[in-house]
Amino acid sequence: MVRPLLSACMIVRNEEANLRRCLASLSGLVDEIALVDTGSTDGTLEIAREAGARVIRDEWRNDFSFHRNQSIELATGKWCLIIDADEEVVETVIGAARWHLEHDVLPPLLMVRVLLQYPDGKQLEMLVPRLMQKDAGIRYMHAVHEQLDVEDCPARLSSVRIRHHGYLSGPELARKEKRNLALAEAMPPGPHAWHCRARAAMTLKDWPRVVEPCRELARSDTSPVLRLEACVLGGVAACRVRDDNQLAEFARIASDLGVDSPDRHLLDVLVAMRRYAGSLAEGDSMTPGPFLRPWTFWHDRTQAELMMEVLLGERRMLNAAPERPDGGSGKDGLVHREG
Repeated sequence: MVRPLLSACMIVRNEEANLRRCLASLSGLVDEIALVDTGSTDGTLEIAREAGARVIRDEWRNDFSFHRNQSIELATGKWCLIIDADEEVVETVIGAARWHLEHDVLPPLLMVRVLLQYPDGKQLEMLVPRLMQKDAGIRYMHAVHEQLDVEDCPARLSSVRIRHHGYLSGPELARKEKRNLALAEAMPPGPHAWHCRARAAMTLKDWPRVVEPCRELARSDTSPVLRLEACVLGGVAACRVRDDNQLAEFARIASDLGVDSPDRHLLDVLVAMRRYAGSLAEGDSMTPGPFLRPWTFWHDRTQAELMMEVLLGERRMLNAAPERPDGGSGKDGLVHREG
């Protein structure tokens, strides 16, 4: 019996709204679908079986890596494509992708382009390791925001492209992040757990619960890039809860890391803006009283606070009129609206 070339590996639960779209996009690309169902009560299983998927059912273990690895073990293909029900393969030349896997000399891990779509219309493309040789022994670790247990494994970019639809619903995103936050808080303390807690709390805009794990992560001995991200997330959260001392501490750590990034400079700007707003708070030209001279730029602290909201993504600044052919605008003013 000839071994299948490519297996799609999935974990699902109550995905009847998405699963048909995903499975249709896999037609011709994969030879089999290895699917782990963690307790569906809708039509998910029927849809999977109609498509000929190899299915096992298991109780949800509060551990994404455990079930990911189950799906890989269920697969019989030489290669495994990790995909979720709320994703679909797009803009992929199937014949070329399969020839690449079958005939090219490849490392055991391949990157896939994943296009993330968000409720506000934003899109972000990421390179994610989603194709692996099953027999290479590469598996997932961590209960939430699971990652592959590799460090220096070489990887190449495949021609497979995936679109992720899971972030199109604001309420659904909030539900997932509440689940992720609970899972992360149950994990043993460590860099991955702190990172997961901070990201989930940030998405939920639970700013006090962002600061503490970011403080732990920023002070840890993990990679400088991850520590910088902790400083940025923690600094934004500290700014929102008006903890200027903690904001300054995150900015100091970020500077000491020596990693050049626009985010690092954002922290410096936020520190300066908080100091500026603080100096205005002791009196401004909108407050009754004598002034030798009014402020040269903003005449009241509200303007400084508005600018901080823009920097933090709470508000957006839009041109008040369409752009002119000469590159200018019909009006010089800017208007604010809630982001």
